[in-house]
Amino acid sequence: MVSTQIKNSFSSVGEIDSSTAPSSLLLKLAVTPHALRYFVISKLHQRVIYFGNYDLHHVANTDELAKRVDKIYEKDEALQLAYGEILIALDTRYSLLPTELSFLTAADKLAQKCGDTGLELIFDKEEHLITVLSGLFAEPKFVHLSSTFINTLPHLYNDDTERLFINVAPTYFDIIHFSVDKTLKIMNRYEYRADTDFIYYVLLYCDEMKLNRESIELILIGEVNSPSKIYDVCYRYFSNIRFIDVPEKMSFTNAFNGFQKHLHFNLYNLSE
Repeated sequence: MVSTQIKNSFSSVGEIDSSTAPSSLLLKLAVTPHALRYFVISKLHQRVIYFGNYDLHHVANTDELAKRVDKIYEKDEALQLAYGEILIALDTRYSLLPTELSFLTAADKLAQKCGDTGLELIFDKEEHLITVLSGLFAEPKFVHLSSTFINTLPHLYNDDTERLFINVAPTYFDIIHFSVDKTLKIMNRYEYRADTDFIYYVLLYCDEMKLNRESIELILIGEVNSPSKIYDVCYRYFSNIRFIDVPEKMSFTNAFNGFQKHLHFNLYNLSE
């Protein structure tokens, strides 16, 4: 098992067999002001074999975040492996543009094509952080953490049930909603401080779109679980609520049997 620790901040699940060729592995890494998290995936079997998580505290700005990443990399042998492919996800502010208008993307932004939707996800570039990450990792590809939702969610369910997806993070959440024919209606981010802020925006969207809270299925993704206030307030206002399913194409080693797989759905399903 490859493992390292930074006091009071690191946790891991699974192991990387030393006999496995790193070139056969895919690293999916997310860097945010609150955490550095990564999954190591066997490309041959589409199987998650390892998860590493660093909780970051008191990160004042991007320069400080870049320094933290550099220090973590120096101590983490798993991150230093010569992976066959590396996807690095940022979680900066984003917007969506039709592909034909992507030429309007400013120099301080990055653009990521969202499958065949005709949309591009535009997000803040964080130049210094990208420079540091490009120096640490060999030929990384930079994407946005929320791009998973556009690329994966429309293909996850194949019936006519209407669903509203909510991705929850410590200080923000994303509302993602597709029509029954899988056309994206909204993917938007909202900041919140309390569960009352959270449910206000969710209910406001439902009212504006005339969504029936008795029949629509509310699916939760991200950093939320059954005992949380977020779950409780959703349960109070929606009749059908559950956590996201794992796509059939993705599997996990036995070490992940007790792992709540909705927590980091957007990361282990990340794609270009």
